[in-house]
Formats: sequence, structure tokens, C-alpha cells
Amino acid sequence: MGKIKREDRKDRRGGGYAKRKFTYEQAELIREIYAAGVYTQSDLAEVCEVSQPIINQILTYKTYTKD
Repeated sequence: MGKIKREDRKDRRGGGYAKRKFTYEQAELIREIYAAGVYTQSDLAEVCEVSQPIINQILTYKTYTKD
């Protein structure tokens, strides 16, 4: 598999934005669900089919921010 060309990405800023699995709205929903205290980060990762560190990055606003 070759490297993704910058011009083929959804967002031409670079940084692999085309690989994102969630929208900003979905990330906010993940934060709301976690805040309710029903699911652990591992539970959310399993349901969303991503790794637990990705969920942690979403919850700590290290990724999926509109800044």
C-alpha cells in the first residue's frame, strides 16, 4: 500500500486527516456517553472499533477538537 498523497486527502492541511474514523459530532457524542459514567474507555473502544488510546485522546481533547 502506497503513501496517501496530500492532494488525495479530505483535508489538504496534511497530518492524515483523511484517515479519521469519526466526525467532530461523533467525538462529542463519545465524550457525552463517557461522562454519563456507564461505559469505560475500553468499552467505548470496543463498540467504536478503535483502540483505547484513541478514545482517551478524544476524551482529553488531544484530537477531534475544532480549534
